[in-house]
Amino acid sequence: MGGARALPVGEAVQLSRLAAEAVIHRRGKETCLRGKLTNALLGLSASCELAGQKDGLCALADQAVVQLGWSLPFMDSTAHQMLYLIESQPGSGSGTRN
Repeated sequence: MGGARALPVGEAVQLSRLAAEAVIHRRGKETCLRGKLTNALLGLSASCELAGQKDGLCALADQAVVQLGWSLPFMDSTAHQMLYLIESQPGSGSGTRN
């Protein structure tokens, strides 16, 4: 079966955080960063759908994965929005589990 693997939402959020940080800090070539961010957002979208979650972070993932031609500015903007939304979640401090 195709599609992204749905993880528990907390794990998907952590993977998304790591991908967003990699993009912002340019930890890799642009193509690799695009792949990391794409995979993280697809996984987050699948996890949100499985959990029936529809918050802002899930909506951002759903919107981003349907965009074509991810430019570096789009990836930067998406990564910054992701980190903002992750940090805005209750219990989002380092090492905190929801």
